[in-house]
Amino acid sequence: MAAMLALLPACSWLPGTGPTSDAVNDNATSSVRSNTALPYALVDVSPETIGFLSQPNLVTFQGVFPDKRPKPVQVAGVGDVLNVSIFEAAPGGLFTPPTAAGARPGNFVDLPAQAVDQQGNIRVPYAGEIAAAGRTLPQIEQEIVFRLQKRALEPQVVVSLNQQHSSVVSVLGDVNTPGVLPLNSVGERLLAVIARAGGPKHEAIESYVTLQRDGKRVRVLLSRVVQDPRENIFIRPNDVVYITRESPTFTALGALNQNVFGFNSEITFDTETLTLAQAIGKAGGLNDQQSDPAEVFLYRYEERPLLQKLGIDTSRFVYDRIPTIYHLNLRDPSGMLLASGFQMRSKDVMYVANAKVVDYYKLLALINNTAAATSGTATAVTNVNTAVKTRW
Repeated sequence: MAAMLALLPACSWLPGTGPTSDAVNDNATSSVRSNTALPYALVDVSPETIGFLSQPNLVTFQGVFPDKRPKPVQVAGVGDVLNVSIFEAAPGGLFTPPTAAGARPGNFVDLPAQAVDQQGNIRVPYAGEIAAAGRTLPQIEQEIVFRLQKRALEPQVVVSLNQQHSSVVSVLGDVNTPGVLPLNSVGERLLAVIARAGGPKHEAIESYVTLQRDGKRVRVLLSRVVQDPRENIFIRPNDVVYITRESPTFTALGALNQNVFGFNSEITFDTETLTLAQAIGKAGGLNDQQSDPAEVFLYRYEERPLLQKLGIDTSRFVYDRIPTIYHLNLRDPSGMLLASGFQMRSKDVMYVANAKVVDYYKLLALINNTAAATSGTATAVTNVNTAVKTRW
């Protein structure tokens, strides 16, 4: 027994599935310890902190792009192709020669379609260069009428859009027909342009929508856009919509039944939001013969402002995304209630430490195996010696 006690400090050399609870607690306090290669913050999941951890940390389109109205008016832009028709009050005017007047249903002329040039202009005979880029179609019509009113017979002008190249949206990634789509004048919402691109190739729960606009980039799960009409925002010209397939997952390690039975430790959410209690259930629950329910840990990189709200001194960390370990005690009767409120995030790592007695079992097994091996060796030597003596 004395020999066994002497070997207890060597339990850290025994096989295991990860750090022991003592190792985690020794290397961090409720604030920070920096005596490890990677400093981290340790936060107890408690009634005082669960209020900050029970809300899903969801980035939203409506939060980043608060103006959810459609573009108020449609304006022409560089590259757009315009049709211009000029009407006059009587035959024989500037654009309707007398010889052609009787063969027409009206006194008008259709000019060849032309694109708005790099300077933002189009050209109309007898009116010269007309500024078009950034103007609405009625404004362009009024400008042409103003230029022709002293030369044509009571001119009236109709300008229409032939081809649209300035007010477009790019829909790329995991859609069936990716490409550049023109936007209509009444405004289109996000799901509408995805539908025009053939729809997503995969299920909404497995697809993320990334929207790039004015230098900002926001990534939201497609299923949330489908379920929450507020996320189905209006698309603006030159937006880029990118669809990617990526199922939200977490990694389950340590003394869990799923790991004992040899299943994959990376588990999909199968839903947009997932609590820690649900994650433990997906991992098969804690192993009854191996786990320490008081030592459940969750690893993630946390944003500095949230840790400051939790009372953590973050001044010793260099970066804004801080390595963080959350600790939950499921031996406490309220622990499962706290776990039911704790929101998981994609790429979280959940770890359940072994009970301390497991190390003693490993040590006893090692001693027993060593004793058995020594006894077997001694027996084999005795048998050899006996055989030699009998032979001689």
